[in-house]
Amino acid sequence: MQMRSPHRRAPPGNRAKKAAKMTVVRSRGGSSKRRRFVLFALFLGIGVLALLNKSIVFRGHGDATSSSTGYREQMKRHTMREHTVVASTAKKARGDEEEEEQPQEVEEVLKQKKQLEKAKDALEAMARGEEVFFICPNANGRDMSQTLPTDFGECNFELTSDLEYLPARQYLEAVERRPPAQWRKDARAIIERIEKIQHPSDCSDPDSEDKRRWHLVKLIQAGLGFNVYLFTDVVARHWESGLAVMPNMNNKWRFSDLNCGRGYTCHLRNLTTCDIEAIPLSKLVAIVHHGTPFPTLETYCVNGKFNVKKGRCACKKGYMPFEAGQGDAGCIKPRSERDTVPSRNEALNANLPWALAAPGEVDTGGSGCPHAFPSLYKERYKYGFFWWHSVHLDYLIRGSTHYPRLEKWAVDRGLDHKNGKSCIAIHVRHGDACMDGYSRHRTCHQWDEYAEKIKVLEKRYGKQSTIFIATDDEKVIDDAKTKNTDHRLVFQDMSREKYQPKGWGDTIDVRSDLDDPDVTTEFFRDVVGMSMCGMFVGTFTSSIAWMVVELQASRMGHYRPFIALDMPYAAQKNVGRFLTWQDEPNPSVKRFDT
Repeated sequence: MQMRSPHRRAPPGNRAKKAAKMTVVRSRGGSSKRRRFVLFALFLGIGVLALLNKSIVFRGHGDATSSSTGYREQMKRHTMREHTVVASTAKKARGDEEEEEQPQEVEEVLKQKKQLEKAKDALEAMARGEEVFFICPNANGRDMSQTLPTDFGECNFELTSDLEYLPARQYLEAVERRPPAQWRKDARAIIERIEKIQHPSDCSDPDSEDKRRWHLVKLIQAGLGFNVYLFTDVVARHWESGLAVMPNMNNKWRFSDLNCGRGYTCHLRNLTTCDIEAIPLSKLVAIVHHGTPFPTLETYCVNGKFNVKKGRCACKKGYMPFEAGQGDAGCIKPRSERDTVPSRNEALNANLPWALAAPGEVDTGGSGCPHAFPSLYKERYKYGFFWWHSVHLDYLIRGSTHYPRLEKWAVDRGLDHKNGKSCIAIHVRHGDACMDGYSRHRTCHQWDEYAEKIKVLEKRYGKQSTIFIATDDEKVIDDAKTKNTDHRLVFQDMSREKYQPKGWGDTIDVRSDLDDPDVTTEFFRDVVGMSMCGMFVGTFTSSIAWMVVELQASRMGHYRPFIALDMPYAAQKNVGRFLTWQDEPNPSVKRFDT
């Protein structure tokens, strides 16, 4: 039974007056209310002393045991403070002092005691092999959770508004030693479903919810980070609805090295062993910006024919490829003076704009697919978008053919937080981000601002041995070398000059000179290197930041500390823009005739 505080909260109108009356300590005699408070405070002190006599030990994996030193030390400090408050209160009650009592200090002590008791309960539960708290419930029981755990039994970090995710140290240390088994179990369940649907015994007959047909997906022509993040969202949303996906492997993609298909990269997992060229066109649903009924590759290239080896429509003479929407054909006649009919070679092999016109879904918000096929599985609603997307992103990147060599590159340089080599990842995006007229919400920050946030992390979690810097600006490396003398610095040895824009609007989205497999490798080397660290500082208007914090969490099996210098992870211009983030569970719309 929990005791009530001796001071009831007064109504707003009388609170100041009542508070003033309550803070006066009488040196002679005292009131009965005052005596009750003294007794309560004394009993509270005795109770905490008894609690301290219990040694808190929790078990890790197997038979390994270790004492929760940080927790016990905090309890000792807390008890010493409580003794001070109790002794001071007793003195005042005896009339030894005529001072104003501070009930807010007692309330703070009670609050801290309650939180430490939650930690004690959690650690004792771990000793019994039970789960550590890590799931944040829905705010209103309807939408996905938008918070992260900040301590045992607390979820006080809002993904849509907060910038610094700094969970309590004793909580972080506990989940580091014993990551939640349920996290891994549910992640494995998702992956097992993916493997089953993506690798059917008969490639022309997948176990897919859409009439046992594949859905065609493709990478887009934007920058690499947004490309990979959006692609992950698209394929994950299909798998959540029980739909098999087939990448348009032959539609030439600007960042491809051509070793894993013209339209794909060896830095992402090969999604299926089935060959698109061996599947009937009628079994490949081709959505771009369509409503229902959805076309297939058999019907998409009206006024032309789908060329499976090129992944695009080969249009009739006088027609041009078109990024078809509902009611549109895949090949159309020019509609204005700006429209030009490309040569056959250009239409089938060039990047912009003809790669965009190739069939394949790129965005669940524009396709209508999620409304036709509601979710069959509910992990996204149970854990929230962050956890759900991180599982799929980790699956795509760590399962690639190139990942082992990138991981070795990182480990060889001491980047392995999971195995005791402490590391903070820093991403400094300058270059085109500082000169993007279409994205003026982006901000560029100098090294000194990052250095201050490193201090914030180390003040809370202790000294970290290594700083890994991923940046497109050589000056940042020079500044870090000059100003940061107490950390080991790691960064790629590469030329960063090519990433500098020539002027306003000269972004990576439109720069054909960056259509280079080496650029792709440098990008993924930075991403993998940062994911091997245990903390992150960066600007979240860069999609690399979204990727890194998710990959760190997925790799470690729990959420890791991070700091945004500009905007929250789930701001409307960041992750909050995705339809899958905004989706409500159990959509009311029914499946259409697809």
